[in-house]
Amino acid sequence: MPYNMSSLPKAEEDEISLKRSQLRDEITKLKEERVKLVKQFDSLRDRRTELIEKVKQLRTQIETVRGEFKVKLDQLNKLKEKKDSVFKEIQGMRKQLDEAKKSSTQQQPGLRPEVLRRRIKELEWRVETSSLPLDEEKRIIQKIAELEKKLAEVKKTVKVREKGTVSRAEYLAKKVELSAVKEDISKVVAELNEKKRILSSLKEERDKISKEIDDINKKMDEVSNSIKQLNQQITEKYNELDSYNAKSRRMAEQSRQENITRMGENEKEILEKKRKDVEEKLKQKKRLTFEELYILYGDVDRNNGKDNSNIH
Repeated sequence: MPYNMSSLPKAEEDEISLKRSQLRDEITKLKEERVKLVKQFDSLRDRRTELIEKVKQLRTQIETVRGEFKVKLDQLNKLKEKKDSVFKEIQGMRKQLDEAKKSSTQQQPGLRPEVLRRRIKELEWRVETSSLPLDEEKRIIQKIAELEKKLAEVKKTVKVREKGTVSRAEYLAKKVELSAVKEDISKVVAELNEKKRILSSLKEERDKISKEIDDINKKMDEVSNSIKQLNQQITEKYNELDSYNAKSRRMAEQSRQENITRMGENEKEILEKKRKDVEEKLKQKKRLTFEELYILYGDVDRNNGKDNSNIH
């Protein structure tokens, strides 16, 4: 006589099925969220790589500008040294010119060497050609001596003036040279200021990008921690799902065992008798029906036509 295997209690079976479905949905959502975070992490890493390359380029530019700045600074120092040297030369020339001017102002105005020479010759001619009283001759000779002394002073003054004229030309040339040096200094100072501005701009950009890299690193740490938390949650959900699956299997096995236990002794005897009849028929090499094969090798539920897989 056939028997029916009882199923799990409906309420508990539905509860477990619902919980398993919920867990699968939660795992799917957690995985989708993890995929988004992984993409975000990869995007942040790519951006960080790009920024690190920019920082490297900026550092190279900064080193280049620093080298150019040093060259210009050395050039400025040399120009300053040259300016000081030329300025000292100008001061020396200025002193010579002042001395020449002072010497010139001490001389009597209007006296020229040729005038004094002519006057001396006139007096000498008079002494030589004229018959003069002794006192007059003596007075003329004294006058000639005074004129010769003045002539010597005038010659000295002329030499100083000539020297002063040459010094003035050199003095003016040095002043032009000093102006040119000052102009060069101004240009180099302007170039140095421009280098400073460029350096400041490059450093500011470098610091800005470095800060962005630091922010990205912090964000990557946050995303990485979130991914770890999601992995942990997914593992926990899988463990919980495995637990419900195991519980479902245990309950199914328990139900199957209970069904077997609930089978009446009468049904067992009838089933055993039928099995012996089938075995005897098999020994006689008679043809077995499909139902007899199931009686011999397994328990068949005639009502629903399902094999309970209790093959002995």
